Amino acid sequence: MQAAILSIGSELVLGQVLETNGAWLCRQLARIGIPVAACVTVGDDLEQIRLAIAAASKSADVVLVTGGLGPTADDLTRTALAQAMGAELELDQPSLERVREFFARRRRAMPERNKIQAMFPKGAEPIVNTCGTAPGIRARLGRARLYLMPGVPREMRTMFERDVLTHLVSEAPAEVVVTEELHCFGLGESTIAQRLGELMQPGRTPAVGTGVSEGIITVRITDRGPPQQVRPTIEATIRQVRARLGDLIFGCGAETLASAVAQLLVQRGQT
Repeated sequence: MQAAILSIGSELVLGQVLETNGAWLCRQLARIGIPVAACVTVGDDLEQIRLAIAAASKSADVVLVTGGLGPTADDLTRTALAQAMGAELELDQPSLERVREFFARRRRAMPERNKIQAMFPKGAEPIVNTCGTAPGIRARLGRARLYLMPGVPREMRTMFERDVLTHLVSEAPAEVVVTEELHCFGLGESTIAQRLGELMQPGRTPAVGTGVSEGIITVRITDRGPPQQVRPTIEATIRQVRARLGDLIFGCGAETLASAVAQLLVQRGQT
């Protein structure tokens, strides 16, 4: 099983807004053992969105799409999906009532334009949005199961965790993808790679790779398989990495250089 992620919005391809949905979804899929084959960002162009949906549905088993489900003229994702499916958009009355109720709770009349958010391609199903007006869409196209979600991160994450994840877990392989990170400071990336030596050999399991950001070298150890098998191999490689890098490693996971320094100051009674 493989997944593809499409992020829709001209503000993303123009660099006006940082695209974070794709990275978050990649991490969620890794936790349930579904690898991501591609992450694609598409502007607000009907034909380009249609082509991206069609192409992803041919190459992936699961396609997650975020963005373009709003009520404005540049929100084109539902129309692009309908065209890719060769289906007409149909009004779903329960979804329309939920949109009306959303505005009523705020003592506002629903603008007529928001009616489009209750339109779905024939054969597709709505996904309830508990945080906003844009319902998601669940559909099938070719070999793929498609899940379309709002681009607003809070709405997307809530919808994914509340609804989409349940469907994916039921069909996910009995494997997980585990990544552990060790953070280093004091030497350059090439020198650290030299010390790691054959641990970074391509094709090795677990895989060991490095990345650099603002002088911090991060060593990532990644493996995939049944949970009871993956953890021991990850831990064995972590011990090897620590033996070769020693005090260059200041922390792991979410720990930062600043937090490591602060912890040392506290331990030493210093300020």
